[in-house]
Amino acid sequence: MYNQIINPSVTAYDAATGTFLGEARFTLTAQAEKALLDWANYRIPIPSFIVVDSVFVPSDQYVPIIPNKTYHQEGIFRALFTRAETGQKVPIEMRGTYDWRARSMDPGNNVESAEFSNIRMNPLQETVY
Repeated sequence: MYNQIINPSVTAYDAATGTFLGEARFTLTAQAEKALLDWANYRIPIPSFIVVDSVFVPSDQYVPIIPNKTYHQEGIFRALFTRAETGQKVPIEMRGTYDWRARSMDPGNNVESAEFSNIRMNPLQETVY
């Protein structure tokens, strides 16, 4: 069982073409952390959730987003998960598809908050290191 998530990131790809778009690092809200822990611990489907303070490092092929527009992407979610029993940090990678939209109007690669929805994790593509 895991009880905490540290240092989350998503490596994003265009769902239609597979083109690498970049990597985002962000802070999970309490709701987002609970949803991801529920998936990792119990395989409860992940509802939509919000992340904050996202910093995106784009690829050379990246086209800037339009705020509040929904984008469908594939991604690799990576983070350190803390084992409740021992406190040991375990790196975990989860792959899946999702829709996301920036919830701030500011241009650039720093997004105050983003909403992830229509999340479909592939349990066969989860890696625990």
